[in-house]
Amino acid sequence: MKNEWFFLKKDPDAPIITDGGNFNRAKYPYFINEKIFSQIEDSVAYYKGKYTPCDILFEPTFLIHDRLQSIFQFLEPELEFKGVQLYKNIDAKNFPMPLYWLPYLPAESIISPKSKIVQGKPEKLILDGLKLSYRRIFHCTLPAADIWILNLEAAECLLRRQPVGIILEKVLIE
Repeated sequence: MKNEWFFLKKDPDAPIITDGGNFNRAKYPYFINEKIFSQIEDSVAYYKGKYTPCDILFEPTFLIHDRLQSIFQFLEPELEFKGVQLYKNIDAKNFPMPLYWLPYLPAESIISPKSKIVQGKPEKLILDGLKLSYRRIFHCTLPAADIWILNLEAAECLLRRQPVGIILEKVLIE
């Protein structure tokens, strides 16, 4: 039996808290490569917007909440992490101060040419089945999309924690 794979996506109803402070794409780019990751330190970032708990943030970059970080580390031991503590710009003591983790896993080319890509984003994602045998989590990129793919075991492990702010979309394998 073939393993099933899932595209980890932002729930369209999930909030975005990136409307100010230094929690922005200048400091935390959307695409993280090895050079950028090595330049980012464990840090504190300030936000201006309303914070609503989300287990994974997709903007300005992909961040995993502290409660899920150990799961990702267990599922993919090659993942590296940098901590990002979020603080409200004003009167931080009365607002949540969540800890997130910036993951780094080298991007791999596992997307099949048969995928339907529109303006650099996947409309119909198809994976190359020959490249999927040795990991539970993959990271890949398109010109306008940062993509995290989980196998069935990883997806089930994540869903048992009832994450907020994400959806898992099954992808086709060729």
